[in-house]
Amino acid sequence: MSKIKIVFSDYYYPNLDKELSVLEQLGGDVEIVDCTKIVPGGAKNPEQLLSFVKDADAIIVQFAKINAEVIDSMDKCKVIARYAIGVDTIDVEAATEKNIYVANVPDYCISEVADITIAHILNAMRKVVWSRDLLLNGTFTMDAVRPMKRISDSTLCLLGFGNIARNVGKKMALFFKRIVVSDPYFLDAADYPGFEFLPIEEALSVADVVSIHVPLNNSTRDLISEKEFNLMRDGVVIVNTARGGILNEKDLIKAIESEKVGYCGFDVISTENFIDSPLLRNPRVCLTPHIGWYSEGSMVELQRKTAENVVATLINGKPTYSVNAGRIK
Repeated sequence: MSKIKIVFSDYYYPNLDKELSVLEQLGGDVEIVDCTKIVPGGAKNPEQLLSFVKDADAIIVQFAKINAEVIDSMDKCKVIARYAIGVDTIDVEAATEKNIYVANVPDYCISEVADITIAHILNAMRKVVWSRDLLLNGTFTMDAVRPMKRISDSTLCLLGFGNIARNVGKKMALFFKRIVVSDPYFLDAADYPGFEFLPIEEALSVADVVSIHVPLNNSTRDLISEKEFNLMRDGVVIVNTARGGILNEKDLIKAIESEKVGYCGFDVISTENFIDSPLLRNPRVCLTPHIGWYSEGSMVELQRKTAENVVATLINGKPTYSVNAGRIK
């Protein structure tokens, strides 16, 4: 095997020990380019990346934007591996046209994200943070937290029914009277008799809580906008631990102001700049800074499996996980 070049664009882990131990399987003639050691914070935008990736065999990315220009500049890349389930930062179509695999890790942090989803649901329904904030401000009254619906009389809507949503549904079945699901791509509804599978319009209209579990792509961006908010019950709870762009935030803020949306629990918003978001200090929003994926165990798993995707591609010709494997020639 000729010399291999692997570029790490950016990451926020303490070190790359886990990845490097996996990459040892490639043998000794491997060049590792760690952009975080060259560019403060790593090479996250296309202009920064171009000078590093032309002759790369593989790129490992966290938040870097891998657009068509970056992909077109690469002469020999075989795989773009992302530390994530979602690949919305990568132009998958451009990569596919150049026969470059786009690899992700779809089976890590399932329990972690499901559990933070459940934490947000229970917090929103029981108004834990809201009442605590009122107490700290010296403005707490029982009237201020009314109404508060009994969870066991309520309906939970799962928008999307992938691994995380199924984990949430299994755990929340003990809490909610009814769980409805909307996922036009899920074909095994008969295997889940405890859940009602409905079109999105009907599912949204009957829900006391809407929990979002769909990937962000061209078909799901702004999936929940003014039209969808208008379908919902007054005072509905919205929980999003998937991707921020699925919700139209301008329409969301209007829905919160009108009290169509009663409370929100978000681990993601449309930007990673949480501090400047108008949602941060909204009293009807509990915002956590995209920590849902994290535990010590999930971080180790993610680092290891991302590197394994690269090794599998360079040795066997195909990554373990890929979003475009079926279209690579």
